[in-house]
Amino acid sequence: MSRAYRITVKESDTRHLKAGDEICTQLEILEILPPEDMATLLKEELKKRGFEEQGDGTMLRKDGELTVKVDPCSGEVTVKAETEETVSQEAKREATGFNDVGPSEKSLRDRVKDQLKTDLDKKFEQEQSRLQGKATEQLEKHLSDLQPEISEVVNQVTRDALKQKAQQMGTVKEISEDAESGSLTIKVEV
Repeated sequence: MSRAYRITVKESDTRHLKAGDEICTQLEILEILPPEDMATLLKEELKKRGFEEQGDGTMLRKDGELTVKVDPCSGEVTVKAETEETVSQEAKREATGFNDVGPSEKSLRDRVKDQLKTDLDKKFEQEQSRLQGKATEQLEKHLSDLQPEISEVVNQVTRDALKQKAQQMGTVKEISEDAESGSLTIKVEV
C-alpha cells in the first residue's frame, strides 16, 4: 500500500537592482567666434546654472538620480537617469509524492526548489522591468524640464558671442536687447 505525502518548499531572495536610461543630443550653437572661444562662453554660462567642470573638461550637474553632462568643445549633451532598489521576493510551492512509486522525497524537493528559483527569477525580471520603466519615465520628465533651460543657454552664448564679435569689428555704439522677443541689435562703427 502506498502512502502519499505533501512537501512545501519556500524560497526567498533579496537582490540589489539597478536600471538606467540615457539620451545624447547635440547643441546647435552658431560658430560666431573660434570654437575655443565659443566653448569658453558655453562653460561660463553653464557654471552660472550650477554645472561643475570635470577633469576632462566636460560640465556636469546632478539633479538627484539624474545627471546632465555637456561637452563644451563638441556641444554634446548627455542626460542620464539611474535608479536602484533593493528588492526582496518570496515564492512558495507544494508538491505531492508517493512513498512507493515516483521520485524520492529528496529528488521531489530538489525539483520543486528548481521551479521556485525559476519563479523568483521571473519575479526579479518583472521588478527589473518596472525599475527600467521608472528610469525612462524620470528621463522623459527631466528632458521636458531641461529643454527650455538648454535653449536659454544656447541663446545667451549666441548673444555673448555676437557682442564679442561686434567689439572685434569696431567700436560698439549701441546695444539693445528685447528680452521678450529675444532680439539683439548692435550698432558698430567700423
